Amino acid sequence: MKAFALTFLFIFGLLVGCRAEVKENHSLNHELNGGGILEAFQRELTKVVDKVSPSVVTIFARQEVEFNPFEHFDFPFRIPMEPFKRERRSLGSGVIVKYEKGKLYILTNNHVIEDASSITVRFDKHTERSAKVVGTDPKTDLAVLEVDAEGIKDPQKRVAKLGDSDKVKVGQLAIAIGNPYGLERTVTVGVVSALKRSIGITQYESYIQTDAAINPGNSGGPLINIYGEVIGINTAIVASGQGLGFAIPINLAKWVMEQILEHGRVVRGWLGVVIQEITPDIAEAIGVKEGILIAQVLKGSPADKAGLKVGDIIVELSGRKIESVRDLQFSIMKTKPGTRVELTVIRDGKKRKIEVEIGELPEKGAVKEKSEESGDLGLTLRDLTPQEKARLGVDGVLVVSVVPGSPADRSGLRPGDVIMRVNYQKVESVQEFFSILENLKEMGKTKALLLVRRDKSNIYLVLRLR
Repeated sequence: MKAFALTFLFIFGLLVGCRAEVKENHSLNHELNGGGILEAFQRELTKVVDKVSPSVVTIFARQEVEFNPFEHFDFPFRIPMEPFKRERRSLGSGVIVKYEKGKLYILTNNHVIEDASSITVRFDKHTERSAKVVGTDPKTDLAVLEVDAEGIKDPQKRVAKLGDSDKVKVGQLAIAIGNPYGLERTVTVGVVSALKRSIGITQYESYIQTDAAINPGNSGGPLINIYGEVIGINTAIVASGQGLGFAIPINLAKWVMEQILEHGRVVRGWLGVVIQEITPDIAEAIGVKEGILIAQVLKGSPADKAGLKVGDIIVELSGRKIESVRDLQFSIMKTKPGTRVELTVIRDGKKRKIEVEIGELPEKGAVKEKSEESGDLGLTLRDLTPQEKARLGVDGVLVVSVVPGSPADRSGLRPGDVIMRVNYQKVESVQEFFSILENLKEMGKTKALLLVRRDKSNIYLVLRLR
């Protein structure tokens, strides 16, 4: 209702403005008095919805999950019980984005089809097809499905037109179409209320925020503009708030889709640095108010080989000014591995040019000697150096970063913590840490007890593994 009220006020404002400009045009005045503009707006909105609706599908995913009645209790010993297997069903939406060689390709969210044993796509109440997963990308929560188009009427006409999310402006009208709570092709209208939002649920975030109502089941459906172009993939809501929905920009979704269709996975560029924004306090301390600060250079990474150092401030990438951490993160991500780029950095108060050959972001578990990231847990770790071990007087692994809202965050872990033991087992390397966690999962454990050194004190924390 709020979105409708805002839209009505917006149209009413247009009416008033138009009437002021066309006082001499009696025929148009008559049309205005008869509600002509409102009717025209309504007709156009209906046309847009009719145009896009055939491209919106319902997705049913079935997963087999293990259930252990004792998983929510912390016992000092293991209860020998085989977990039960039960079926879980999830419901979501998707949008048809491509037709090629008798196949339809559908964009949706990864969380809609994650770990699915079977996926069914419903095109309308009379037409359903089994779907195959072409590829997924948990780092952006996107997935591409493939469906055989044989027997589907006019499959080419079902393909949605994709817009340009870089041209989206705050205040523009936005229309969400999806299947909330299984209510197929539900349409809600609102505005784009913010851009480049980060809410801490995936690694790469630059969401379009909208007040067009998005509810469970909308995930994976399109957010469109008044021209019927898809500008985003609806993904998340803030459960405790109203009018706070988030969509993945379609330009990012297109790039991920192209990577999946070409490689079967997403190939990302990699620099190998931990970076942070320059806050007002840091700016005052170092006397620099531009760029982003390098807090860590991973050993053996492209950044390390090129000579980048901790404390360098990156201000330009190949001649283009870097405005934020997200700006550099996405720019490097989309750079093809093997490409040489020129970074302009400030070191010791002076600007210098450093050429770097971008590498490929390693798959999970590939960077084990000094740093490793777990997308599932929202945790990045590295081994302690001999100097750090001597200074701290402990063995363990250092927590480099924690994704807000992740299992690691909910456990209470913080950057700077040193994890010394997992379920009473000593941890001396990142590889050993993740190996222990894998063994615990194989044993059916859903939680791990961590002994952590924070500042000069030891504390125990519980990390959920699932």
